[in-house]
Amino acid sequence: MVVAAAVAFSVAAEAQGDSQKKPAAPAARKKPASKPRSHKVWTNDDVSSVRSPADSHVDAKYSQADGAADSKDAAAVKPKPHVGSPALSNPKTVDDADKMIAWEKRDVDAQTEYVERLKKQIDEAPQGDKERLKNVLQERIQILADTRGEMETLVRQKMELQKKAAANSNNAAAQPPSQ
Repeated sequence: MVVAAAVAFSVAAEAQGDSQKKPAAPAARKKPASKPRSHKVWTNDDVSSVRSPADSHVDAKYSQADGAADSKDAAAVKPKPHVGSPALSNPKTVDDADKMIAWEKRDVDAQTEYVERLKKQIDEAPQGDKERLKNVLQERIQILADTRGEMETLVRQKMELQKKAAANSNNAAAQPPSQ
């Protein structure tokens, strides 16, 4: 009986060992190598047929706007009047106004430097690039004028805040202390 139990135990152990070896065999199989990707070939196909009529309309609209921008003189660019400042540039205190004015001053200085470099590039540029650079110069000059207008608006807001602060301090000094 002990012998039968020993034989049964050894057969069960072998069966268990075989079952553990079988799953390992499929894992050992390797996947076939993937096919190399084909390279895309660019052609000189006519892509104008892909454009929609809406694209043509937008192109025409912008070319008219570019023509109007070319007619403007760089010296005649004036800042657009500010109806109201954006909510983020409304200073609450004189200190806030000073920080915002300093920020705008640095922005104006950097933009002025960029405009000057752009003018030099136009002088040195090949004839084909000059027209594009002149358009960029017009845009940058307008942005610079707008930024200067924003800075002037901030200076006016600072002056108003200073007047309010002075009026509040005069009112506080004029009132007798309460008992």
